[in-house]
Order: sequence, then structure tokens, then C-alpha cells
Amino acid sequence: MASGCLNILPMPDDSWKRLEEIVGAAHLTHDTGCLRQRGWDGPSPQAIVRPGNREQVCEVLRLAHAEGLRVAPAGNCTKQRLGGIPRAIDLLLWLDRMNRITEYQAADLTITVEAGVRIEDLAAALRAEGQMLPLDVPFGSEATIGGVIATNGSGPRRLAYGSARDMVLGVHFVTAEGTLAKSGGKVVKNVAGYDLGKLLIGSLGTLAVLTDITFKVLPIPPSSATLVLGFSTAAEALQARNRILNSPVAPQALDLLDSPAGALLQETQLSESPFALVVAVAGPEAVVSRASRELPLLVRQENPVAIVCLMGEAESKLWSKIQEFTPAFLRAHSAGVVIKASVVLTQVGQVIEQARRAASQNGLALAVVARAGTGIGYCYLWRESSADDVSSVERMASACGFLLTETERLGGRAIVEWSPLSVKEKVNIWGTLQDDFALMQRLKAQMDPRGILNPGRYYGGI
Repeated sequence: MASGCLNILPMPDDSWKRLEEIVGAAHLTHDTGCLRQRGWDGPSPQAIVRPGNREQVCEVLRLAHAEGLRVAPAGNCTKQRLGGIPRAIDLLLWLDRMNRITEYQAADLTITVEAGVRIEDLAAALRAEGQMLPLDVPFGSEATIGGVIATNGSGPRRLAYGSARDMVLGVHFVTAEGTLAKSGGKVVKNVAGYDLGKLLIGSLGTLAVLTDITFKVLPIPPSSATLVLGFSTAAEALQARNRILNSPVAPQALDLLDSPAGALLQETQLSESPFALVVAVAGPEAVVSRASRELPLLVRQENPVAIVCLMGEAESKLWSKIQEFTPAFLRAHSAGVVIKASVVLTQVGQVIEQARRAASQNGLALAVVARAGTGIGYCYLWRESSADDVSSVERMASACGFLLTETERLGGRAIVEWSPLSVKEKVNIWGTLQDDFALMQRLKAQMDPRGILNPGRYYGGI
């Protein structure tokens, strides 16, 4: 990871010529203007290189390793603002051309895709066979599989199906030195030992470059319904959550939104009550029908002020909006901040209270979307006034620091998931570094000895 061995001069002409030989002149450019249009706010790369297969990825990384060129892998650049600020980038390794479904065994419930396949296209291919990959990630119409896995993206149905780590069976990846490697298998009953590929999930492209991913997929349930339960307080909504989780009902998703979140989504059923508990159930029609009848009775002691049952297109539309909350928020408040907090279930309410306190103390607006069944909460902060305010960055940074500290005090972890560069420069977005940081440093040094892969992007500036 020593930065002293990295090339800090403009890319040599012979390196450029070699890149042209590898990917072809049509797939190599100095023009990085398209990145700004996609919300890129980090250091500009010297060049964008678009390999067409994993062999070309190997060749590009061999060159980069030999020349000390810093490389940032990317799919469709939807998540380049997530994580730390890379110290410098020489090559943007854009994998959009690697967009094939290479193997699909529907009968075996497995599918293998290249990293550049869009989530939307994968979902369509699976839907044609009555199957699904229930990751429910934001930026669903644009995000690619590689980016989703590199950021460990997940969504509302994580409660029922887990995260990407639970769905990935195996991966092919290219090491920083340009060697093609693989980890895991292609069958659901894989019992291989230590899985190096799991380390790459959520590593933000700092350990290796994912090229192909094999997933286990699932049948689409035959029926589903969603109940929106309105409550006057977060405490009542969370007590209702407890009753649901302790009941025979097995919800697919269990999200808690406050009224400002519902207002941003322009969904009346989410904004008319101070808090809305959104419960999805799925399975055979008889099971869904019974759950839809029993859930309102189950939570009646918490005095819900509104109960709405959605099915079909209305249900799909609502969950799509919830899934896409972060992109909607960033479009509405480009200078806003998103903090992701993870705590035990009993402390979700305390995180909401501390988020309100952080917003109030700093004159900021707040919306909350919590995966109430898993303990993951997203706090959205933005400046209420439309007038220019030179202190807004300081207030944002202060609110972030407070909420990160308070979440750690509760025994949880929080990170600043999205923010402008001006805020990132004033706050430790990862919170207090834990004992595992030394292990992460050693792992980075072993897998990327020259520190060429996204230096500075991951935990603690790795």
C-alpha cells in the first residue's frame, strides 16, 4: 500500500499504446466528461478503458501493476460517491461491455453473469423463468451486478433472503497483479472451505476486480400482499414490529418510514401518519390471505391509526419507490447526506431519536427509512433553507459526527454512506476504526501489494 511506489506522472505514451493493443482504440479514451454527468465527484482518471472480457481485464491489470497505475473498477458509476475519496485514479476500468449472462441453469436455480450485467436485465431474464434474485438494490434500472456485489447492496427483502453474501455461490476475479482466479462453486450444495470470494463482497473494488458472479436464485412466490400500518409514534410502530416478528407470520420485508420519508416519495399512505410500518408477505394465496387478515389483529394493541392493504400493481409500485429512496433523495437534495446505522433490533428507536436530535441541533431536515426487522436504519439529512449557507457543511459534518458517535455508544456501527466531498473532508465517514482494521490492512497488503486498486476508497482509507 505504500504510495511511494505509485506512478504520479502522466501516463507514458507506451502505456497508452499498450492499452490500445489490449482493448482497441475505440474502447480507450482520455475524455472523462461523461463521468461528471453521472455524478462523479472524485479525482478524474487519466483514461477510461473498457475491456470486453476477463482476459483483457487481466492484461490491463498486469500493465497497471507493472507501471504503478492506480485503477478504479466501475460498472455504471451509480455508486462512485459511496465510500471514501480515492487518493488518485489513473485508469477507470469500465466493465460495461462485459454484460453477458454466460450460464443459466433454471432447473438448478443457478445463474452466472458478467460483472457489467445490469440488475434490471438480470431481473427480466429470471422473471421469464418465474425466478428472482431478491436483492432489491437502489439504482435498480442502472446498477450493474459488479457494482452491487462490490458495495454489498441489499434492500427491503434482506429480512427474508439475506444479503449478497447469502446469494453468491462463486466468483471469478482478477488480482491486482493481473491473475485470473476463482472462488466458490456453481451449485447450491457447494461445501468448499474458506471462500476468498466472500471477502470481495463489499470491498469497493480495493482487493480485486470481479468479472463473473454465480448466484443461487429463487422461485417467485405465487402471491403477495403488503400492509401499511400507520402509527402515532415510533415506539408504537416498533412494538408492532416486535409482535409481528414473534408471530407465526414470516414477513418478506418490514420497513419503518417516518412521514417526511413518505412525503419525499409522494405516497399518501406513508405520509399521513407520523410513522408507517410497511409489511410484505408472500407465498401461497391461502397463506397470504390469512396473514393479511391476522396482521391488523396482531397489532391492534398499538392502536394503528391507519391500515391499508395493497396487492398487484399498487404493491409493486410502493416497494419500488421504497427501494429507490436513496436515489430519489439524492436527486431532490444533491447536497444531502445519508447515514447508515446498524444496531440490534431493540435500539432502532434510539437511533431514530438520536437522528432527530442531530438534525434539530444543527438546523437540518431529517427523513428516516429503517429496515426494522434487521436493525439497519438510513438517516437522510439535508438543509431546509434554499438560501446559500456557508455554515451548512459544518452543520452537516457536526450532525454526522454526532450520530456516528451515538450509534457506537449504543453498541452499533454507523457510516456516512453518501455525502458531498465537502462533508467527507470534514468527518471520518467510517466512524471509529475497530480492532479488525489491522487485519484489513494486512489483507490489502497481501492482495494488492502496490496499492493500485481504488486507493483510499475503503474502510479507514485503505
